[in-house]
Amino acid sequence: MRGNLGLARFFAVPGQIVSVLVLVMPLLVALYMSFTDWTPTRGSLLDASFVGFENYSELLIYDSRFLEAVTRTVLISVVCLAFEFTLGLGLAVLFLREFRGKAILFSAFLTPMMILPVVVGYTFWMLFQSNGPINQVIALVAGEGAMPEWFRSAPLAIATVIVTEVWHWTPLFFLILLSGLNAVPENPVRAAVILGASPRQVFWRVVLPMLKPVIIVAFVIRGMEVIKLFDEVFMLTRGGPGTATETISLYIYKLAFNDFQLAYGAAAAFLVLIGTLVIINFMLLPVRDQLLEARR
Repeated sequence: MRGNLGLARFFAVPGQIVSVLVLVMPLLVALYMSFTDWTPTRGSLLDASFVGFENYSELLIYDSRFLEAVTRTVLISVVCLAFEFTLGLGLAVLFLREFRGKAILFSAFLTPMMILPVVVGYTFWMLFQSNGPINQVIALVAGEGAMPEWFRSAPLAIATVIVTEVWHWTPLFFLILLSGLNAVPENPVRAAVILGASPRQVFWRVVLPMLKPVIIVAFVIRGMEVIKLFDEVFMLTRGGPGTATETISLYIYKLAFNDFQLAYGAAAAFLVLIGTLVIINFMLLPVRDQLLEARR
């Protein structure tokens, strides 16, 4: 038994070394970089000056563009999650019933989730063009004077980002919530029906509370992704008009690869990482004990 355990550890060593080299080392290098003033135009990272928390303090105190990008990302995330949850839950409840073509519609509703974000962003960029399909439909209904310039107005540009994101990722909520609804035990539901509860009361007071862990996990999984929103915004608006749709990921990208402020961008990335960890742990707090207990 001990020989097999030793052999298993021996074969696990190469994988652990690769993990350290691929995951841990770049993270440590980026962390060190965030405490320097290094840029690629100033030579080697080893020759860079150590500035301590100067990058972090500048981001939090003086960089209004960073704070605006964070606020904008949070607002977009909240709106997207609200729409995706509502639509996903509605579809999940609908698919609890048997109807003709259910299997085909199920596959169709999951299709957007399988498309690359870059492709989705480019497709919706084409749809929202001034002479694109969406404006053509608007012109047929309300006349050509009603056709909006989607990417020249800040509210409309943000709306295009939200619509794109909701279309792309509502299927994830739908899939998770449908799995949760199918796993709800029948006995509490039957007991509520016997006691005279209406279908609406059964859903809101019996089924939905039992779905609480599933709902929170769905929000956590999707929340981690929407905070990193980049591809769709990059393809749709490049952060414009101006910086009206600039998310935090896009801002860090511009810092690092357009302005070559890699150390400053690394500090921004670590601030976002810390903030995301805090938010995710806060979201998991109501069901953490239940999830950990289920693992034992």
